[in-house]
Amino acid sequence: MKFLFYWNGTIADDAARACYATNAALDALGAPRIDPLEFDRKFILPMDEMFLRLGVSGDDLATAASHWNKAMASRDAPIRGGAATFLRTLHDAGEYCAVISAAGEQYLRDELAYFGLTDCFDEVLTGATDKVTALEGLRQEGQALYFGDTEYDIASAVASGCIAVGVLSGYCPEDRLRSAGAQHIITDYEGMDGVTARTLFGGYVTP
Repeated sequence: MKFLFYWNGTIADDAARACYATNAALDALGAPRIDPLEFDRKFILPMDEMFLRLGVSGDDLATAASHWNKAMASRDAPIRGGAATFLRTLHDAGEYCAVISAAGEQYLRDELAYFGLTDCFDEVLTGATDKVTALEGLRQEGQALYFGDTEYDIASAVASGCIAVGVLSGYCPEDRLRSAGAQHIITDYEGMDGVTARTLFGGYVTP
């Protein structure tokens, strides 16, 4: 079984940072700011779709994304409870792990280095705007667990044949994750290892 993770929200506990980054991008383009409650209601992936909904023109989407990435990189955010131990346990057991993000490569690699997680992942996939294709490429054949925290994550997991595990992160409430097809819901990774994850989410599968 493969273990696939989205980074923002799923491992990094960064909803507040993402709200800040969204407003930084809107400020740079002279668009109206949003408050945290509005961010909770309007956050959606892909990012281009969210910025379009917030009034950014199609011609300015690349600029908005650039400002968003810079703002995200300018602030630290913690990682979700138990995530570092879970990832280290998977790595030490020889499990295949990959991390996906729509963010830029340098930003994500800096984040992984900051938390000491660089060596925990067999593959780091950035700029992933088409998650279905990305997950299909990572999963290939056999079972894979995909941990994600938005409707887009969950729908992509289902479409790509992965077992969808929804993570309550502040980006998306439980009812929306379940409506998108989440087969399991967690709040953190405390006490989890590879065997536990297989038993809870995928049925036991020999590594």
